[in-house]
Amino acid sequence: MQSFSKQNFISVKYNANDEEGHAYYEQFNCEAVPSLIYVNSEGNEVDRIIGFLPPAEYLQRIQDIRSNRYTLSDYLNRYQSGEVNADIVAGIATKYEERGDDESAREYYTILIKDYADTQSDYYQKGLFFLAGFAFESGHSMALNTFIASNPESPYVEDAYYKMLRFYKKNEDTESELSVFRDMLTQYPNDPGMLNSYAWRMTELEMNLEDALLKARRAVELSAENPQRMANIIDTEAEVLYLLKRYDEAIETIERAIGIDPESTYFKDQKIKYDEAKAALKETA
Repeated sequence: MQSFSKQNFISVKYNANDEEGHAYYEQFNCEAVPSLIYVNSEGNEVDRIIGFLPPAEYLQRIQDIRSNRYTLSDYLNRYQSGEVNADIVAGIATKYEERGDDESAREYYTILIKDYADTQSDYYQKGLFFLAGFAFESGHSMALNTFIASNPESPYVEDAYYKMLRFYKKNEDTESELSVFRDMLTQYPNDPGMLNSYAWRMTELEMNLEDALLKARRAVELSAENPQRMANIIDTEAEVLYLLKRYDEAIETIERAIGIDPESTYFKDQKIKYDEAKAALKETA
């Protein structure tokens, strides 16, 4: 825990996997880790940092938070004092979105789309995506599909697919989830991340494993220039082979991942699991 005496701000950091940390994770509507929530002495949120930042950028964000620059209260004060422009409106919308206050975010993204219709700006495209996602989660099942079809060049098309996948997974609607995967992989047949996402999800569902194996191996080929990423995808390939009970191949495959990242305890644990499955099979033969 850090204390910022200038503004009596407190930075609180917990492990989201621990009981207390998970309670704070839920309380502050977090959706990603790491999420660093900065609160004042009354326990009210001042700002948050989501994800990893380079050291210099992180330090600048901390200094801004201490000085109450580019925080939600700063943006709202400037907006209410008459400083109204796309940057301010987008800043307010984004801050509300980060806090999980979707109703307030929707209000300001709507203003952004209506009053600052620069269709090429990232603000505008993010606003369109957010509003489509809000409508989708409010029951308009085709809202994100319409967004994708109407904005094929948007940088948020991939996010739209993943938002649908998360929604259908949470609601255990496997048929709709598979339909989204089919559409996504038709549009992005050579995206290693998407191929891997599909293959790994099939291991969780224990479905379409032969197809998952093909997709995982294609993803491995496409990620050859990024060894760490490739190792994680090789792990997916190994898990598919394990579920297919092709234990020798699974062991050989996970050993390739270990060769890339020999410090990974996860990969080593996977190998132990595969070795034990192979031994158990021999005992029953």
